[in-house]
Parts: sequence; C-alpha cells; structure tokens
Amino acid sequence: MTGSITSNNKKGVEAAMAGNHVEAESFFRQAIKDNKTAIEGRMNLIRLLHMQGRHAETISIFKELKKKAQLVQIHPQILYIATQSALDVRDHKMAIQNLQILAPQNPGNSDIQCMLSRALIESGRLLDSKNVLEKAMLANPNNPSIATQLAITESELGNYDKAENLHKKLTQQYSNAFLSHFNYGLFLVHIGEKERALSCFERCKQLVPNAPEAQEQIDKLLISGNDTLTDIYKDIEKEQWDKAEIKLRENQESIEPIQFWAAVNELPTELQGKLGEVVAFDEAVQVKTVELYSELERESFLNDLADTVKKTESLIWNRAGKPTRYGFQSHEMLNGIQSPNIQDLCKRLKLVVYDYIKDKPLLQQLRDQKEVNNVLSGWSVVLRKGGHQKRHIHPESVVSGVLYIQLPEESADEGKKEGNLLFPSNNMKMVTPKEGMLVLFPSYLPHETIPIKSKEERICIAFNWT
Repeated sequence: MTGSITSNNKKGVEAAMAGNHVEAESFFRQAIKDNKTAIEGRMNLIRLLHMQGRHAETISIFKELKKKAQLVQIHPQILYIATQSALDVRDHKMAIQNLQILAPQNPGNSDIQCMLSRALIESGRLLDSKNVLEKAMLANPNNPSIATQLAITESELGNYDKAENLHKKLTQQYSNAFLSHFNYGLFLVHIGEKERALSCFERCKQLVPNAPEAQEQIDKLLISGNDTLTDIYKDIEKEQWDKAEIKLRENQESIEPIQFWAAVNELPTELQGKLGEVVAFDEAVQVKTVELYSELERESFLNDLADTVKKTESLIWNRAGKPTRYGFQSHEMLNGIQSPNIQDLCKRLKLVVYDYIKDKPLLQQLRDQKEVNNVLSGWSVVLRKGGHQKRHIHPESVVSGVLYIQLPEESADEGKKEGNLLFPSNNMKMVTPKEGMLVLFPSYLPHETIPIKSKEERICIAFNWT
C-alpha cells in the first residue's frame, strides 16, 4: 500500500513531463491524502498549478503546506514560486514573508532583492525597501538593477535629488544599456520633466530601434492635437457639444472606459442621454455619504486612524504626479501588511462598496471589464493651510471615495466652503465633510477640493476599488 501511495508523486511528475496536467494533478492530490507523502505532493502540486497560471489555487495549497512544514524547511524553489503567485494576486504579506527568507540566503541574487523591495514599496514600507537595497548594494556594488530599484525607492520617499543622481550615474556607467535610459526617462516623466524624458526615450530607440516600450512612452509625451480625447476636450471647451458627442460615439471602443465616461460627464444632459443613462452622471444619485462608524466607536477608531496616518513613512509633501497641493500624500496604505485598524477599515469599505454598486449598472459593467476585481487601494492625505486637491478623476478604478478623519473647524462648517469636496459637473454638487463621513462616487466623476484657510491639519484616507 505504502509503495503505491509513494509512487503517486512519481507518476504525477511523469504525467506532468508528458504534458498530461489533469492526470498529474490527480496523482499529486492522491499523494496529499496520505500523511507520509503530503508535503512532497503539495510541493509538486504547487509547481503544477503555478505553471498553469492558477495563482490563487497555488497560494491555497502553499498555505496548507505551511501548516505541515515551517517556512525554513520548504524548498527555496517552492518559496520562490509561491512568491510569484502571491505577487500576482497582490498578497504582499505572503510575498514579503517568503522573500525575507530567500533574500538573506541569496545576497547576490538581484532579482530576489529587487522583488522584495517592490513588495515592500507596494505595502508602503519604503524605509524597509531602502534598507534591503542598501544591504544588497554592499554585496552587489556594481549591479544596475539594484541601483535602479534604490533610485525608485528614493523617488517614492520624495528624495528626488538622490533618485536623479542615481539615475544619472547609471546612464553614465551603462551608456549603452537600454534599461538605464528607460528608467531614467520614467523618473523624469514622474517629476514632470517631459522634454528631458523624451531625450531618454529617444536614446532608448537608438540603442534598440523600434523598441515598443520606448515608442509607447514617446507617443504619450507627444500627444498632439490629433489625439482623439484631446480633440474631444477641445470641442467641449469651445462648447461644441454636438461635435464632441459624435466623436465620443465614434471612438468609444478606442478610449479607455473611465476616460470615456468622464468626457461624457462634461456634456449637457440631453447629449449624455444619447451615450448612456443620464442618471449615471447625476451627482445627487451617484455621490453617496455613509457614516462608517457608529457614534460610540467613532472617536476611538478615528483617533487610531489619525495616529496611523501620521506615522506613515511615505507621506511626501506635494508628491510628484499627484493632485495634492500644500499637503502631504502617502504611498499605498491599504494593501500588504496592515495594522488591525486598517484591516478593519478595509472590511468596512468593501461592504459599503458592494452595497453602493447594487443599483448602478454602469459601475457593474466597468467592474466586469476589469481584469482584476475586488481590490482596494488607498492612500492618506494631510492638507495644511492653502491645501487642496486639483481637479482629477481616477482612471485606474471603478469606485472611489474618501474617509474624513480629522478636520479643521472651518471644513466641518456647512456655512463655509473651505475644504469642501466639489464635483464640478452639470449640477455642481458640493459635499461638506464631517469627521467619520465616507463619501463614495464613480471614479469617472471629476472632483476637487476647495483650499482650506485654517492652520489646522485636514486628514483623510482616499481609496479606489476595482
């Protein structure tokens, strides 16, 4: 009996090598049922599922494996495979746990060091990312990948001079390396230096003629009057509504959905109705306020969240490429390793979002068009005197929102406009925030905030849901 069970792993490997994946999976699952071969069976099944791109199932089996064996006892290859699947499904907590074992074991492996850095950045742990990379630089002093990743981390920390110096050094040391110039170009785009960025991407094309990555960036930087969306907004600015509506209808398939509906939102109501349901652009219907915490729990939860925000290491003054002005904006703070209060916040946010989209067909349609669903992404914003958010949308998501945590007295005063959330569309809806209030709205609705005059800080957490 034992011999036949043990052979299930061998049979599974042979079936997998022959391309018979269904049969291989069956053998590995049979091996798992026997305690004596469960660990080996699970490791083989993890390899098979990952190879098939079944990442969520890979993670599920890996979690079962961890119950049977300690992480340090699991083969490094399995840890690496599970990490790749974890990153694919945005399970940064698991990815970091695995990589913190692999990184010390492989100090000379730049891929693993950079992978750990990226996972830490996605979790908002920028200083940890910097520490990992500085240690890796000691073991790999001339490795361009690690130096580039360190430059990216410095940029995320708001240390733009340090980041640029690293990028310049890389382009000088590796003058014929495509990635050195390409990454420098991306950094320059991030800080708004478009002309210099264009020069970097042109250099990339000299090194690799017709490189699609470089050409894509050049095309973005050289958006001309012939660009469809730009052309449509020119018509809107001139109030040539009929022309804009016709162009939108004719080009709907080529315009990113959120960008498309944001442009439709700018049209008069009667023309909106030709392209979609008018109610989808009615702020009175689409913008919803929710009391996220009960009266009894509000003070405690908001104080905890305010402390979490103030301790967030990635808060950067006037973060490059973001709409925040005269204020701090953080990196990601709802994904990855989270404090209990952030985990609780995420659960509450998902519940209210599910309820919010139940009667909103367009948002359900946009959700179904996305490759990844049910993902929350969030960041904190701390505004000071004169602080505001410039008009913007959130083209990467479906539902957006903001939770108000701490407000100056003027912002909570319904008789004043300072600090109000404004939706400058047909109906010009304005929301006066209150501490503990959550505001939900479609990501295609343009919005901005009116500058505050108070010296008191205005703290909130904004989020996107895809």
